[in-house]
Amino acid sequence: MAGALRGVCLRSNETIKRWCATLPPSAGLHHPIIWTSSSLDPYLNLSIEEYLFRKVEVHRPILFIYRNRKSVIIGRNQNPWQESNLEELDRQGISLVRRRSGGGTVYHDEGNTNYSVMLPRDQFERQTNARLVAKAVQEMGIDRVTVTDRYDVCVGDRKVSGSAFRITNKRAYHHGTMLISSNLAQLKGALRPTPNIKIVDSKAVGSVRSPVTSLVDSVTQDINHLRFVHNLSLAFSKHYYPALEHQPVSPQIIGESELENNPFVRAGYDELKSWNWIYGQTPQFTRLFEIASDDDDHQSKTIPVEVTYKNGVIVEIKFDELDMPPSIQHKISTLFSLGDSIDF
Repeated sequence: MAGALRGVCLRSNETIKRWCATLPPSAGLHHPIIWTSSSLDPYLNLSIEEYLFRKVEVHRPILFIYRNRKSVIIGRNQNPWQESNLEELDRQGISLVRRRSGGGTVYHDEGNTNYSVMLPRDQFERQTNARLVAKAVQEMGIDRVTVTDRYDVCVGDRKVSGSAFRITNKRAYHHGTMLISSNLAQLKGALRPTPNIKIVDSKAVGSVRSPVTSLVDSVTQDINHLRFVHNLSLAFSKHYYPALEHQPVSPQIIGESELENNPFVRAGYDELKSWNWIYGQTPQFTRLFEIASDDDDHQSKTIPVEVTYKNGVIVEIKFDELDMPPSIQHKISTLFSLGDSIDF
C-alpha cells in the first residue's frame, strides 16, 4: 500500500483532536482522514465505526476500512430467523451481529473487505460514494463495473458490493462490503431462513437477494484486500482531498486496544454482543407452532398456535379454544406465557 501505515489509539475525543490538530488547515479539505482496523472482530469493528461516526468532531470526510472473521451482519430492523440459517451459523462457528444501520443482511469473512465513508450531511451523496467504490474496482483492471439504482456495485450482472446508509442531523455514512475472495458457498448456506421456524407475520425489513460474485472470479490478475484498500483510499482522497492527488496515502491503524482504552467503544461492543440487542431488538413477528395433542380423542391432531413476539418477549398467544379439551389448553399454557423471552 502506498504510504506508511501508522498506529493510533482512539482513547478519547481529545486524542482525536490533538491528532487532527497536527494536520494542515481544513480549508479545501487538504488532508485525507483514513483509518484501517487490524482487528477481525465484527463487534469491535462496528463499535469503532460508531465511535468515529458519533464522537470524532471533524468536519471532513472520513474513510474507515476493516475486515471481519466469519459473521452474518443483519440490518437494524431485520429478523435473524428470516434472514439467516441460525443452525448453520452455530455449526460453522459464524457470528451473528445486528448492526446499527438499516438495509439487508450480508455475509463477512476475511475474503470480504468493508468500508465506511462518513461525511457532514450537507456533503453526503449516495451515488458519489458508490461510484468511488466502483472506480477502485475498475482500477484493478476489472471491466463491466456498474452502479445500480440501489447503489450496489456489480461486475457484469452480479453484485460484488452492497450498501447501507445512516443519516443523522449533522452527519451521514455510507458503508458497504466488497466481495474479493469470499467463500460464496458458505455465504449461500448462511443467508437462508432458519428451517422449521414458520413465521406467518413480521414487521421486519426483508433483504433483497441478488446473484453475487467475487472479484477474484472476474479477473486473472492478483486481487487482494491490500490492493483494494489502496485503490479505494486513492479514489477517496482524489475526490474529497484533490490537493493531495499525487501524494502518498497514509491510513492510520486502529484495533484491539480500543476495547481497553476507549469506554465508548467498550460499551458499544458489549451492547452489540448482548442477547437484548441481537434478538431482543427484532421487530414484532408471529410464529406458528403445531402442538401435538396428548388427548385420546385428538391423538392424530396437531393444534395450531400463533405466538407473537415484541421486544424479545411473548405479547400474544392465539389458538382456537372451541371444543378444545382442558388438557390441551393446559399444555399450551405451560409452553407459552405472556412475557416469556424468545427461546428458540
